[in-house]
Amino acid sequence: MAKRFIPLLLALAALAGTAAATPQDVYFQDDFSGGGERAFYVGTLDARSFQYIDGKYEIDTLDGNSYGQSVLLEDLDTYRVEVTGQMMESEDPQEAGFGLSFNYNQREGGSDFILLLVYDRGAFTVLRYLDGQTSVLYTPAKTKLFNSGEAVNLTVDAANGHFTCYINGGQVCELKDERLDRGGFGVFATAGSIVHYDDFTVFAEPVDATPEGFTDDFGGEQRLYTGNLYDVDYRYESGRYVIDTTQTDLIGLSPFPEQALNFEFVVDMELLQGDALGGYGIYLRDFPDDGGGFNQYRFLISRDWFAVEQSIDDMPLALAEWVQHRAVKDGEVNRLRVRAQGSELVFFINGLEVYRHTDQNPHQGSFGFFASGRSKVAFDNVEFTEL
Repeated sequence: MAKRFIPLLLALAALAGTAAATPQDVYFQDDFSGGGERAFYVGTLDARSFQYIDGKYEIDTLDGNSYGQSVLLEDLDTYRVEVTGQMMESEDPQEAGFGLSFNYNQREGGSDFILLLVYDRGAFTVLRYLDGQTSVLYTPAKTKLFNSGEAVNLTVDAANGHFTCYINGGQVCELKDERLDRGGFGVFATAGSIVHYDDFTVFAEPVDATPEGFTDDFGGEQRLYTGNLYDVDYRYESGRYVIDTTQTDLIGLSPFPEQALNFEFVVDMELLQGDALGGYGIYLRDFPDDGGGFNQYRFLISRDWFAVEQSIDDMPLALAEWVQHRAVKDGEVNRLRVRAQGSELVFFINGLEVYRHTDQNPHQGSFGFFASGRSKVAFDNVEFTEL
């Protein structure tokens, strides 16, 4: 085991009876056509599948034992969110349903949110999931606003814990919750069902368009460690930052001063000397555990291969096994990018997405550069943006 040393249109006309102020700008929009980067999760979790398909977003829980949910992690208190959902198949027509979750907050070991849920049989309810407990905020009631099997538009106006719910344009309830008054939003499907969603839109007042972050071309202020530690040399050289482990089998790790949970991190890298058999690249979400070890993710390349590892208690586990990939340029500068937002980690090489992973324990931590033993690696043109 290698030893460790570290020196994120105008609004629709207001619906009748709207209690909350309706924001006037599109904050986010996805018609699920699949164009551009996909904001909602794609993959399989515990036999539940999530995918973009035929211009829709599908959650399939037929083979799973629990509900399926896909969310966007935000921290908004005033907004309108809407989506169109349609039940495509269900094992239990009386209890199957789909919904719009909002004021969603992720916490260690779970999540808290409020849910506008419609049962495909022609009823609706509002539920709160908080601290592992489910509470009924609005007793299930029948409605004539939609029929079984139809596409249903769901809308919620939220304002500082006060929210108003609509089904196909008709107001169905107005409630207040002081415990969940802000957060993100997403789509929800009960167990044993297949649901399609379309036209997910969030309206909110514009936020500060300048995200927190930094760039570094290593030509100015020296923010990273310089010096020699256990035969690993760290230095600024010719406008780049260099980690030199050619004199040792030990790895070199160099963190930035900041710690982060949700962010994008981009860097250019070039192998200057050695084989880097253990790879070189970037690491993120590095934090100590109670036993004195460290946890982290590593995004590494070597020659025309790449891998993604998760180190738990200092023991590396391969998430994406080492594999050759056309995105990696052997002997050239390669540009790596990681987007970490909540439980979703997305990895890119030279602009091409190569891997996605669900982090079961999202944790704020350190991030920086990694170089295996017997190598010399140069890093340049860093871009860091908090999401």
